Amino acid sequence: MSHFADTSELGLWPETPDLCNRTRCGRRPRLQVDRQCKFIGSQGMSASQSDMRSTIAFEHAARAEKRRILAMLRNAFDARGRFVLALAVIAVGWVGRDARNISAEHGIGYFLGIISVLCMLVLLVYPLRKRFRSLKFLGSTKDWFRTHMMMGAGATLTALYHCNFTLGSMNSRIALFSLLLIAASGLVGRFIYQKIHHGLNGRKRSFKKQLSRVKLTPPAGGTVVTFIPDLMDQVKVFDQAVLVAPKNLYDSLRLPFVLNAKTRIAHRRLLRFARRRLAIESAASSLVAQHVDRLDSSIDKFLKTHLRQVRRVAEFLAYERLFSLWHRVHIPFFILLVISVIVHVVAVHWY
Repeated sequence: MSHFADTSELGLWPETPDLCNRTRCGRRPRLQVDRQCKFIGSQGMSASQSDMRSTIAFEHAARAEKRRILAMLRNAFDARGRFVLALAVIAVGWVGRDARNISAEHGIGYFLGIISVLCMLVLLVYPLRKRFRSLKFLGSTKDWFRTHMMMGAGATLTALYHCNFTLGSMNSRIALFSLLLIAASGLVGRFIYQKIHHGLNGRKRSFKKQLSRVKLTPPAGGTVVTFIPDLMDQVKVFDQAVLVAPKNLYDSLRLPFVLNAKTRIAHRRLLRFARRRLAIESAASSLVAQHVDRLDSSIDKFLKTHLRQVRRVAEFLAYERLFSLWHRVHIPFFILLVISVIVHVVAVHWY
């Protein structure tokens, strides 16, 4: 006992009587102590690991939210922000045109005219790079497409400040109106381009892929067809009537505006037909009556999704035809701009 008393005083042994009774042979009972330490340690490790995992999850969520906000701001600045900025620059120039003493023949006005002409020359690089593969060393087509749009806006703004928002001689008027015409045509083309491509720098959408998204699979695993067999027939009739390529320019222009009203009317008509048939079936069957609300919600969701997909495919057909027609008009406008600018430059410097 004196041995245990001495070791307990040194702090090497616990002073509990149970442990002392189990150490008659003079060896330390490490089994129970080790188990207790491992249990306490495992509890501490599990708590620390859960805290670490929650912290990492929170950091990932914060980073994802930050990326989403930055992407949203970037998209807003690319699409609407630049357009609003250009309108603000034009408004400032128009309001302060009398206060500025800018002459197109010398000084800063002449310098702005040179910049506008240089921007127009850079505009030629994109169609050349797109047509000739030998110019691949100049860069990617996507980068030049974005540069093409930026140079178009820059040429228009600098030309407006070059003439100080006033009309000069006949040749300068023709050059200015040609530039404004090609700028307006570019805005229309940009709008149509986004409708048939994946963004401004994306690939062109495929009609087959768009059409494959139009699913005629009925909701609720096909049970609705059992109760309402005529619903899918009416949906197919609507699809065949809408999914028709426009024949002329007038049909292509009015189709995107008419489709919205057509799909809304078709949704209400088809849903009203389905509800009448469900009411008849629920009166005849108690099983249908129990699930009538779920079936009604499923049919409504299916019709909304399907009609939205059909409208997008039909709009794709219309915008694809409009883009081909726009391309035929935009090129002659650009040729007219080049000729009018050359005549204007020659007339200013030679006469």
